[in-house]
Amino acid sequence: MAMAFAGQPIAVPVTEIPSPAVSDSSLSTQQGPEPAQQNTHSPVQTRSRSRARRSPDRLPLRTAFKNFSACVEILVGDDTEKGRGQTKYLVHKELLTSASPFFAAALNSTFAEGMEQVVRLPEEKPDSFEWFLQWLYTGSLTTPHNTPLDAHWGFVGHPPFDHPLHNNYVRLQSEAMARSDGDLRNHQGSPKYFLLIDLYALSDRLLTVPLSNLILSTIARLSEATNSVPTPSDTWLLYDNIRDNSSLRTLILDLFAYKKTDKLLETHKDEWHPKFLRELVVKLKRPGPEAIERHSLVAWRPRSWSSTKACEGCKDMLKPNISADKCCSCDKAFCGSCLRRHGDTSGWTLPHDTSGCKPWFGRAMCVRYHEHAEDEACQ
Repeated sequence: MAMAFAGQPIAVPVTEIPSPAVSDSSLSTQQGPEPAQQNTHSPVQTRSRSRARRSPDRLPLRTAFKNFSACVEILVGDDTEKGRGQTKYLVHKELLTSASPFFAAALNSTFAEGMEQVVRLPEEKPDSFEWFLQWLYTGSLTTPHNTPLDAHWGFVGHPPFDHPLHNNYVRLQSEAMARSDGDLRNHQGSPKYFLLIDLYALSDRLLTVPLSNLILSTIARLSEATNSVPTPSDTWLLYDNIRDNSSLRTLILDLFAYKKTDKLLETHKDEWHPKFLRELVVKLKRPGPEAIERHSLVAWRPRSWSSTKACEGCKDMLKPNISADKCCSCDKAFCGSCLRRHGDTSGWTLPHDTSGCKPWFGRAMCVRYHEHAEDEACQ
């Protein structure tokens, strides 16, 4: 297994680079719409913005290229370590420093990095850095398809559910997305979660918040598209190399909690990280506000005992003609007491978002997992 340790540019003081406290190692294995209405009393807001700061903006390449005047050297890896090697990258300085406060602090300083315009990252891996560069220059981790499906079908958007071509469209859409994912999946089509976890660790060290948010969205999308979750070896990456309060840990715990993963956890031959198992047990025993937040609630009142339901929160039967709330997507019901337990629900329920009942669906993805300032648009 290859090891890498989080490093800072030589001679640049810690005060120059406002890097968060993250773990020291990075290990690789072979395994839209408007934001939801803000509510200062909602637990979602304080939880999802734990490291909120205004994100730096990537320069618009179409108009910015003509103003680029210099390239800098980024030396990744270490020639003194067997099997690692050092790779040199020439990167446009203006683009690099506009996206990463880490590089801005290093290259605009009066220390060695600023004077030489060379940054050495001996503890990082060239593979991860090349994914960072792809995002830096394209804003994406995927490869665009050649032909839009809309042009193939002759109409814009997804065919209606009852359209005769609906199933074919879904199949072709899935195949096109798999092709665009490219090296984000292995030859069997399964997501390379280890790659994305390593890239998240690098992004966290470079303070590129928009890239971190994109990785979170990509992991959620791949998990849904392939009905998969990370492997045991991925949980060792997650808990050994990612900071404790990261949104990535929150997302992966939610993937396991709200997907049918009991057989996988029970039968997988490899060992899961013990801290991951401990935190998952706590989540299952004491689900957080997202247990209700993930639903799209509408007012509902059972008219008779035959039409009533048990509250999903407390399991008590909801009495006829007593006001309650029901999810318009999955039909689960909640009593007023369970809703009040999480405070005023008006700020985080999504009455018009029927994309699904999982915390990482729709607008909830940004509210719960993405890290950026409250008044900043999600990128």
